Amino acid sequence: MSSEVFKFRKNDRIGAAGAEEDGEFLSSCFVDTGDLHLLQDLSDHRQIVLGRTGTGKSALLTKLRESKPEYVIEISPENLALTYVSNSTILNFFSNLGVNLDPFFKLLWRHVLTIEVLSRCFEHTCKDRQKSLLDRLSSMFMGGSRHDKEMKEAVEYLKEWGKSFWLETEFRVKEITQKLENELGAALSAQLGPSAASIGSSSQSIERLSQEQKSELHSRAQQIVSAAQVQDLHKVINLLDTVLQDKQKKYYIVIDGLDENWVEERIRYRLIMALILTARDFIRVSNAKVIVAIRRDLIERVFRLTRESGFQEEKFQSLYLPLVWKKADLIELLDRRIDALVSRRYTKQKVTHRDLLPKQYNSKPISEFIIEIADRPRDVISFFNSCISAATNLARLRVSELRMAEGEYSRSRLRALGDEWSADYPCLLDFAAILYRRPGSFKIATIEDRDINELCLRISAEDPGGQGLLQKHAMKLVDCAISAHDFRIFLIQVFYQVGLIGLKITPHETAAWVNELGKRVSAAEISDETSAVVHPAFHRALGIRSN
Repeated sequence: MSSEVFKFRKNDRIGAAGAEEDGEFLSSCFVDTGDLHLLQDLSDHRQIVLGRTGTGKSALLTKLRESKPEYVIEISPENLALTYVSNSTILNFFSNLGVNLDPFFKLLWRHVLTIEVLSRCFEHTCKDRQKSLLDRLSSMFMGGSRHDKEMKEAVEYLKEWGKSFWLETEFRVKEITQKLENELGAALSAQLGPSAASIGSSSQSIERLSQEQKSELHSRAQQIVSAAQVQDLHKVINLLDTVLQDKQKKYYIVIDGLDENWVEERIRYRLIMALILTARDFIRVSNAKVIVAIRRDLIERVFRLTRESGFQEEKFQSLYLPLVWKKADLIELLDRRIDALVSRRYTKQKVTHRDLLPKQYNSKPISEFIIEIADRPRDVISFFNSCISAATNLARLRVSELRMAEGEYSRSRLRALGDEWSADYPCLLDFAAILYRRPGSFKIATIEDRDINELCLRISAEDPGGQGLLQKHAMKLVDCAISAHDFRIFLIQVFYQVGLIGLKITPHETAAWVNELGKRVSAAEISDETSAVVHPAFHRALGIRSN
């Protein structure tokens, strides 16, 4: 390739970190690893797309939408008016009373998903859209058979829980919530009389009630909420299955963005759990598939915080589609994007990373080095964009520019890791300081008790009210509730969980790394003789020394 013709420009990029901004590169450079076909296959029940940030969940759903534009229904959690639910005084009152609202959350999702599919199935242009939908549904079941009778009851059930079929989804959510609020409010008034009007949602309001009042209110409210769950669920599912008989019309309901702040944290996990259960119920609808994109750490947090007695996580394993990338696929993704960038203004001849980067770096073939520090699509894109920034007005990178790009990438990757895990570990990067200037691989015992004590004391002093899991454990150490050894093991577990380090449990084993398949290491497996291996992506940012 002639260096006089092609040169990197200041604003060149091979794509963006998020699928929403990736535009043309996503459309023309998508690498199909087989996951798209599995999502399109309605007989395949893998419907929960699992992956860390940057593994391509949103990109995969975008390609699904492009492949089936008429039949993909996107539902954005932030557009469901669920803040109305979380701000409801009466729902908060009964939640604080101990009433389990999970059946109501399932009803919300069931209703939203059902009406979205029916609305897409019966798209009309007439003004009276509500009548059109209900009339169409009712006219399908005019016979006197038992099946027709059940279908009519299912239609009536949908009418009962909401009449605003053709309005935006947020109006339907509000309408269903208001119906439950009215029923619960009536129960409250019947029990407390005029004084019910002064009841707030706080625990102080509940303490004003007698034990008998609490017990009776709890029992009555739970009956009201639970009735929404058991009533005609199978009929609604059967209704959908009956209506969607055309095998040429397969509907995909896609839900992404669950890791964003779309509703108050207190109920977000319960809403996500209700969504997962509802999506599983929809497997019985043969020509529709609910697809949920979620980070593995988030689904594990949901299960941990919402599990009831007898909950079995392994029952959900068959629903998972973990996004696992092979090295060859990542290199292909990189080369496709490089070729798309260069060929726009230079040549139709195929161009790869080998044409633009040194053959070796850090005594490794360049391909091996790239995959070592960038093991997700987003990381590959981010790393090469850093390369471009370092190579402005050059035709290819030399070792000096590549070293500059590696440093910038490493620092940005560490910052991104802190952002990714801020919900559970808001001070993760402060605790990661204990890794500064250590060897790339070291025995856990080399993190001395003195280092642990100083770190925890400093962070606890700076943020005494910290609510993150690491801060809480640090405070326990400061209060002498746990030992430095206990905290060291917990800290190493966290570093492993977030992908900051890998672990060599025994000397003869290779390092184990957390991945999309959920490989875990228990505290019992970790000892002072366990070796920690710092991920190569963070070496420059942490000043890691070569072993």
